[in-house]
Amino acid sequence: MTNRPNGKHWRLPADNRQCLHTLILGTIVLLLTACGPNGDAFRLRGHIADMQAGELYLYNLSATHARIDTLTIKNGSFLYRGETNQLTPYYLVFPNGMEQVVFIGPGDDLTYEAAANDLRHYAVSGNDANKALTQFHTDTYNLSSTALTAEARAYIINHPKSPVSIYLFDRHFVQEETVSTKELNKLLKVLKPHHPHNHYLLDLEAQITQTQRRAIGKKLPNLTLTRPDGTHTSLWTKSSEPYTLIAFWATWMPGGYDFLWKLGRTADQYKEQHKLRIVTLSLDVEQRTWQEAVRRDSLRPILHTSDGLSFESPIVKKLGITTIPLLLLTDRHHTVIDHTDNPSQLDHMLQKHLK
Repeated sequence: MTNRPNGKHWRLPADNRQCLHTLILGTIVLLLTACGPNGDAFRLRGHIADMQAGELYLYNLSATHARIDTLTIKNGSFLYRGETNQLTPYYLVFPNGMEQVVFIGPGDDLTYEAAANDLRHYAVSGNDANKALTQFHTDTYNLSSTALTAEARAYIINHPKSPVSIYLFDRHFVQEETVSTKELNKLLKVLKPHHPHNHYLLDLEAQITQTQRRAIGKKLPNLTLTRPDGTHTSLWTKSSEPYTLIAFWATWMPGGYDFLWKLGRTADQYKEQHKLRIVTLSLDVEQRTWQEAVRRDSLRPILHTSDGLSFESPIVKKLGITTIPLLLLTDRHHTVIDHTDNPSQLDHMLQKHLK
């Protein structure tokens, strides 16, 4: 009740009171919607120029909290909500296999901006980690692979407390097949005192241990594989071929279909010699896309397999697979005798051993 200047009491008419209540309620809802997330919740809003519709994959790089989701783009924008209890890097994966890193933490309200015709450049605002990673990418954009690795090493040593250092450790060292275990452990000792409970770093430590299971000289365990028709088979089955080539790949990785064609050509090349057995393990999530791709190779002597779990696959985790493509060559005793993450080295690797 409100006093008017003449001292008489005045009450808002009933119809107007209802309108006022509606207005207040609408304002409250608008304010609650405008407020950012709290607790473990986060929100990621994105806009991609020159891409009106489509889908992206988003997955957490921490194996402990591994999760793969599909983001739907409408009118060039997307909105994703989720929860996380630690600041962790996520990968945005585009249909062409391009990957972009976004750091997401509890309570974050992030804005992502990119252009479909230039995916190497993108911006994420909302926390300091994304800003720091963007600056690192800007500073090292034109460097060679060797120089970039050196800069990543220097960043880790000079900024051991930064979450960006953990990601750089993963991207430029853990994921590189040529990096020695000695160097991995050396950098791990730099980071671990500053991140003793970080899930992502603990996962990387476990991966380093798991990677040793597929190192040269190690005997691979028998694994249960899933064929395109959904039936199961064992990795180690009776075969006359003394060598087995195991290929980890996906249709969504850059050059995925060219990689598959190269494997088919290799199968044809060694078919008459009965020296080489080829097994592929796809990290595709969309099984129809994978099945359609491998159906074209149905007449070739290649065992195509996939469980549709991508990096969450028990096989991938058991062997410490952190990046694709990856090629492992084993002998008749199931022992790894060579490996490469560079498809262009496949012919040289096979000629070296299959004389």
